[in-house]
Amino acid sequence: MQWSDNGMKCEVTADDPGSGGGDGDTGGDASGGSGNDDGSDGGGDLRITVDGQSCLYIGLADPQPPRDRPVWEGNEDGAIHTALCGANQRFGPTVEAEFWAPDAPEAPPTPDPAELAEQARAQMNLRAIDIGIVPEDEPGSIGIVGMPQWMWVVDPGRHTMGPITETATAGNFSVTATARVDKIVWNMGDGTTVTCVGSGTPYEDKYDIADSPDCGHRYTRQGEYKVTATSYWILQWQGIGDTGTIEFTLEDSTDIVMGEAQVITQ
Repeated sequence: MQWSDNGMKCEVTADDPGSGGGDGDTGGDASGGSGNDDGSDGGGDLRITVDGQSCLYIGLADPQPPRDRPVWEGNEDGAIHTALCGANQRFGPTVEAEFWAPDAPEAPPTPDPAELAEQARAQMNLRAIDIGIVPEDEPGSIGIVGMPQWMWVVDPGRHTMGPITETATAGNFSVTATARVDKIVWNMGDGTTVTCVGSGTPYEDKYDIADSPDCGHRYTRQGEYKVTATSYWILQWQGIGDTGTIEFTLEDSTDIVMGEAQVITQ
């Protein structure tokens, strides 16, 4: 702790980038930080704590004040540094604080953009689809062997199909990620799989015995089958001078019953 000439108590520590985006006035925007007055990337800002405020570190005071100034506190080593403190360092009003420190504050390490991408993915609250299928997965519902089965996504939305975009921040650094379902692979429980692109078409009575136009199947034997729908997600991210892709899956399952037509009608 040191006291500046203007009566502000200075704690010379660099802000931890993992602590979040700072207050709403001084932090960068969601796309990666605001620019500095000199046009540089706001992601390079170095912030220190001065009298409980987040301040923008400027550098060595130039010229250095005389050694008899109170800000030196009798120290013969180190140097006097300056920082901009206030409600908003870029757009004022601000106070320029001087403080003594044995060494210049060091910038915290740049966060791993891939880790921020994973944080952005967690913020998306993604989940497996709600399965739509005929025959319905309800007690007493029995499908007929050889007749068409329809599969679809019930109420597809951003959290089950995408696209969905989120930004994760750490200090003045940010990574923006967009995720969407590339395909859904249906394991029909009879040894076959069906790959469908898109959410499929919900079945309605008017379709009668027509095949699904985009996501269907036919069973050849009666029995009980566990149907599993696996959503294959692709998440693309960018930020902190890097880009990347994360692929992952989410799945849900249900049980259906298939019977022979002559058995069902007896």
